[in-house]
Amino acid sequence: MADDLEHIEKELFDSLFKQYNNRLYGYILNITKSATVAEELTQEIFIKLWLSKELLKNVENMDGYIFTIARNKTFSYFRKAANDTAFLKELQGYMRNKASVNNVDDKLATITYDQLLGAALEQLSPQRRKVYELSRKEGMNMDQIADELGIAKNTVKNHLVESLRTIRQYFTEHGADTLILLLFFVR
Repeated sequence: MADDLEHIEKELFDSLFKQYNNRLYGYILNITKSATVAEELTQEIFIKLWLSKELLKNVENMDGYIFTIARNKTFSYFRKAANDTAFLKELQGYMRNKASVNNVDDKLATITYDQLLGAALEQLSPQRRKVYELSRKEGMNMDQIADELGIAKNTVKNHLVESLRTIRQYFTEHGADTLILLLFFVR
């Protein structure tokens, strides 16, 4: 009997994987604009579904259930990325040290990045720009920014997510190559 139940759960999971794998990947890719991140988060979602496969038979709205998990995982990813300033600063230091070596390509990429970032920041509303600068240039976390500006932490998060999306889109539209995009995420 236990083997039958396990077989049914595995079949349900396999069916869900076939039905949702590409859709979830596309949904997450559309939000994150990163194939690597989309693949990683899609895998994490299916791991979570597998670990709770015995509960799946009780879900009435599978689309809603799975895409809610996907949305939450994606926003958790952005939240972690926005809050992981120590890691970002360490990478930034590494990239600055690397750029200080007499490497013309690196220096050119840094100059191009700075120019593109400046132009992209001009596209932001004053409030979003302020939130971005407090986060990225001042190294403040979301709680500190919320206190500084007298706004809700969720509003800070929304401003950061939208700022990063706008900047990334601006870079893409203006032909930023992979190195410049890497620098964008490092700063």
